Amino acid sequence: MRNNFNDEKWQAVELKGRACLFSDLRIDRGSVPAGLYLYELADDCDGIPCRMRPGILVNHFGTIITNAPFEPDEGEEDTVWLEEEDFWFLDEGLIDGNKAEEWLNER
Repeated sequence: MRNNFNDEKWQAVELKGRACLFSDLRIDRGSVPAGLYLYELADDCDGIPCRMRPGILVNHFGTIITNAPFEPDEGEEDTVWLEEEDFWFLDEGLIDGNKAEEWLNER
């Protein structure tokens, strides 16, 4: 089951230097407003995200929403590899799904 973008409570994160929204749930791509981009994160069973792609089947860590696309790493079709220091939670509290698009567009 996937959750609706607007029904989610999002956490502010920094991913590769960019402000994004994060949920540890799977989000229905069809519920994401136009102009926003959905990516899923995977971990290597250690609780630290190690890769990002449009969809993750195994070791799903969470979902990222951003207002600009990420470019895949060189030699990759749709994958961005992450280092431990690439992902940080920001201390902004939970962001309601109805205000999430506005939050992203202010960044």
